[in-house]
Amino acid sequence: MRYKINKGFITQKLDGKTTIFDSENSQLYTFNHTASFIFDKIKKGLSKEDLIELMVKKYKITKVRAEKDYLDLEKELLAKKIIRR
Repeated sequence: MRYKINKGFITQKLDGKTTIFDSENSQLYTFNHTASFIFDKIKKGLSKEDLIELMVKKYKITKVRAEKDYLDLEKELLAKKIIRR
């Protein structure tokens, strides 16, 4: 499934970390390097399966761990309405 970034969010990447400002709710979110990597790939339209494969290679983790990390962030992004289907 591919996602789109909702309007009203300002994203900036600095030193490998991503910050997202929700102008509607005046909220600031900061992602660590792994979450920033996942978010960047979601923005570029990578599929879940391709992204998980990249995470396994990049971070040398199991597919199960990569999928959990992906699903955790996906859930958070959807809950905060940063992304939409």
